[in-house]
Amino acid sequence: MTSVSKTFTRYLPVSSQSIVWGWHLIDAGRQLVPPNSPYPSEAHPLSYKFRKDGNRVLDEFQVVHIASGKGTFSSDSIEKKQINAGDTILLFPGEAHSYQPDPQTGWNEYWMGFSGTDAKRVMEAFFNPEDPVRRSPHTGELIRLFDQLLHWLAHPSSSTSQLLASHVPMILAFLEAGAHVSSDDSTLVQQAKMQMLSDLSQRTDLQALARELGTSYSHLRATFKKQTGYAPREFENMIRLKRAHDLLLSGNYNISATAEALGFNSLHYFSRAFRNAYGQSPQSWLMQNRQSIS
Repeated sequence: MTSVSKTFTRYLPVSSQSIVWGWHLIDAGRQLVPPNSPYPSEAHPLSYKFRKDGNRVLDEFQVVHIASGKGTFSSDSIEKKQINAGDTILLFPGEAHSYQPDPQTGWNEYWMGFSGTDAKRVMEAFFNPEDPVRRSPHTGELIRLFDQLLHWLAHPSSSTSQLLASHVPMILAFLEAGAHVSSDDSTLVQQAKMQMLSDLSQRTDLQALARELGTSYSHLRATFKKQTGYAPREFENMIRLKRAHDLLLSGNYNISATAEALGFNSLHYFSRAFRNAYGQSPQSWLMQNRQSIS
């Protein structure tokens, strides 16, 4: 997947198809806010800016996911509270609110705004303004969905309003599912992810990892799959193959060097895993994507 810039924003017109569909994506973006930077960005339209009192009221629902950094959030329904990396803020139409990154850390935020008859029904049934901050164990999956959405927005010829809007219920489903996960299991999966992601050049010994985390491998595998939708090995391979995209497109690694850098036992195994995941060989994928960005 070709990446978009660190700060990227799209505001979309309402289409007749999206009205009938019941889910309408209004806007989406990503903003990397370095420490001690002005916030919010001057690029936002006037109707999305915060007022002089620091608050803002929207006519749409929004989901704001904080991928890194920290800050604060307050609204009509809750007093100011700290927001940390991995938190997701839910914003509701007509609800005055304010949020901003900590000047010392900045933050990296993803967001999307949406409306629609089905969107309103789901938001009223499963979410409410008095509990607007969710912490999901599915952080990796949320970021993957946001990145895919922004990629499609950057290449509008390959998507329709229905395909774009389909990301909204998926992201909401991950947020709602996370509300029913125990904190102990959530911590276990987060620790396992951190260990697996710490060195992608080595294949993780999952049995040893489970022992290190004080549990059995069967429990780790079942809990991991329940929360992420992937078995631990599937998750690790998926992340390694996504990293392969970056290495190949950088031009600094050929296919053989990429396979070696990511700990695959052989070029044959790497090529087979890549084809199974993306439907084409690394060579075909590389030629196609280098042409698209040249």
